[in-house]
Amino acid sequence: MTPSSEREPLPDRLKRLRKAAGMTQGDLAARLAVITGIYTVSQPEISRWETGKRRPTEWMPALATALQVEESYLTECPQRIGAGSPEAADEDWEQVSALLRRAFLKHGVTAAAAGAGLPAVGVADLQHITAALDNARRYADTTIVAYFTTQLDTIAAQDRTRGPAAAVPDVLALIAAAQKIAAEARPDVRARLLRLIARAAELAGWFYRDLAAEQPAEYWRDRAMEWAQAGADLPMQGYVLLKKAQAAWDTRDGLRMLSLAEAVQDGPWQLPAKVLAEAAQQVARGHALLGTDAPTIHRHLGYARDLLDQADIATVSLSPHYDEATFHVQVAHTHTLTGHPDQAIAAYEQWLTPGVFDRRDYGYHLAFKAAAQARAGDADAAARTGLAALRIARDTSSARTHAALIRLTGDLRPQWQRPRVAELRQAIVS
Repeated sequence: MTPSSEREPLPDRLKRLRKAAGMTQGDLAARLAVITGIYTVSQPEISRWETGKRRPTEWMPALATALQVEESYLTECPQRIGAGSPEAADEDWEQVSALLRRAFLKHGVTAAAAGAGLPAVGVADLQHITAALDNARRYADTTIVAYFTTQLDTIAAQDRTRGPAAAVPDVLALIAAAQKIAAEARPDVRARLLRLIARAAELAGWFYRDLAAEQPAEYWRDRAMEWAQAGADLPMQGYVLLKKAQAAWDTRDGLRMLSLAEAVQDGPWQLPAKVLAEAAQQVARGHALLGTDAPTIHRHLGYARDLLDQADIATVSLSPHYDEATFHVQVAHTHTLTGHPDQAIAAYEQWLTPGVFDRRDYGYHLAFKAAAQARAGDADAAARTGLAALRIARDTSSARTHAALIRLTGDLRPQWQRPRVAELRQAIVS
């Protein structure tokens, strides 16, 4: 990407790239979807951005990275980029993957100087990584694995401040680079890289879940399972099942949630007590969605509580977010489902605090506190809480929270004429 293109407004870059490549708006949308994985980028979206009728602030980081890849690709492969169709984009993935790997290395070197993004690497590290990409059998070693691990940990941590749309290109590029090295590395290094790639794919699935992009989220969870199996990582296989169970909550699929969470408990995964505690809680919520009797739900919640008491929370890498406060907030979600919103509100008041949860998760749980307030008959309180959650959802690009707030407006339908509720509805659609 040239210095001038870095300063060029994104709508102008979209038009210039599309015209240079001979692509329609639909072709460009398809190719950007392949590169970023943000499948909600559509032809109408491209049209609105090109005409300046919409500023793509939420997707700006991911689109900027995708455009950098496309501009490099146009320069290096001008005879092929004009193909444009989704099928051609699939055929071109090897070239795109190579460019993502290059962009990943460039980002790793320059990010610290820019004050954001991934940790910078020194010249010696860069030479080592580049050599491993060219000759993995000779140069891929535990140092390479440690480098990718550091980058992945940073991507996961920065998601909470940069938002998932900004993190998507980074994690996809990491997967592309690590997968290239793993394909030719020695067996011992390959196994470690496969486990790392499984972690990265699960993280990609989480990013897409927070973007409310169900199809790519499920795709990357499936790839995480495949790579965990290839790397003989039993705990990760069980953990991915847990994440699949959690995703079933987004569509309120109680049977899927229950079945997958029970599989987490029953499989040969050798999971730590904290992860099993979360699985037991998901079993309870699955039963609540299915309308199972209260004693069964409470029995599973009690089992989850016992497991959490046994867990060494500080040293377990899986389910790093799951702690005492998360347990009680998720129990509150279940109280709302079972028709006890007053109990849910009391739990939220005690456990849902900004100092304990990161801002994105705090906003997400606030949306469910608002739902409990709506179920308890306090529409104005629900609307106030919902507005607070909406502000955080926009700041953190959490479409998952936004979807929960749309559900809230459905719960508040009988109260739509109340000024505060009307304000919430208007804020959500504006």
